[in-house]
Amino acid sequence: MTKSIKNKYGSIVIVGLLLVFQGCISHKRFSNTILIETTDLKHQKYTGQCWSFASTSFLEAEAIRLEYNIPELSSFFFVYHNYLEKAKDYITNKGNSYINSGDLTFSVLEIFENYGAVPESVYDGKLGSVTTKKQMNSRWAEEDEMNALIKYKLDSLIKINASVDQSLEIVENILNKYIDDIPETFIYQGKTETPKTFAKKFLPLNSEDYVELTSYSHHPFNERVILEIPANWRFKKYLNLPIEDFMNTIDNAIKSGFTLAWDGDIGSSGGFADNGYTKVKGEYEEEKTISQKQRQSAYERKTTTDDHNMHLVGITYDRDGQKFYMLKNTWGKNEGMDGIWYLSENYFRLRTISVTVHKEALSLPKT
Repeated sequence: MTKSIKNKYGSIVIVGLLLVFQGCISHKRFSNTILIETTDLKHQKYTGQCWSFASTSFLEAEAIRLEYNIPELSSFFFVYHNYLEKAKDYITNKGNSYINSGDLTFSVLEIFENYGAVPESVYDGKLGSVTTKKQMNSRWAEEDEMNALIKYKLDSLIKINASVDQSLEIVENILNKYIDDIPETFIYQGKTETPKTFAKKFLPLNSEDYVELTSYSHHPFNERVILEIPANWRFKKYLNLPIEDFMNTIDNAIKSGFTLAWDGDIGSSGGFADNGYTKVKGEYEEEKTISQKQRQSAYERKTTTDDHNMHLVGITYDRDGQKFYMLKNTWGKNEGMDGIWYLSENYFRLRTISVTVHKEALSLPKT
């Protein structure tokens, strides 16, 4: 069967579904698996916020790696603050900037640095009560309505030269109505915390320790470059590596216990409709190894775009010895292979826009 869901930009993607038991996959279909410990799967429930859910999962995995004991973090805490920051940018630029719901791990890290974090139990963006398909469809419609209302209000406020503070107050009121307001303080482990004190005590990560990697030949290699994708409205820089260095760095990181936040394409190629077992379909389907030139061509022709975010947590091999990358998706356990999507090495080389990883992974001894 198939299911219509939103990608990171709120567009509809048709994805094939198949319920498969994880035990059957790991023991019969795949072997030599490296799977790094992470938290439970997250479910974005038809919202357009995959970027935040995947990035929050990444932060939680970093906490595990660094032996911090934290609860599940709120993804919508980052979503709420990001809407306000986008709104401010939109007003400042007189409507000539990015105002969609999609975004990148960059934004989660920046919001974490500036505003902190809160447990999911403290703030769930009104998502906790959404459990049925009917409720998810309703939430989908409500989020579309919220996005349209925010843009309409901002465009109207720009026309009358309203102040930034006045405009942000109106956006904040919209957010409070649709996804609830964030508490300024909350009780955690018997003590009153703010988002910033909670993050400082329980998750003392430094956002500057994380680097975004990409691999495109229209920019100089081994330099930090601004990648031209709509979600990079903050104009953040990526370390641009040749494709073989890019892939080797990722493999080495996973083998050394690091997970990575992934940004890439699921909608432009039929390969992602393989129920979690994902290979290149259509262009370059018969290629033995996707080259830098082919990767570049797909990017320039926009057959590879950044329409989804996931959390890269492992590597495995199928019965034919083909390598697959294991990514935690945010669509629930009943999709993909028990919630995990297995991307073939060629698919990964062709359809990955970028990954985010701790900077220590860049200086690991080669394995």
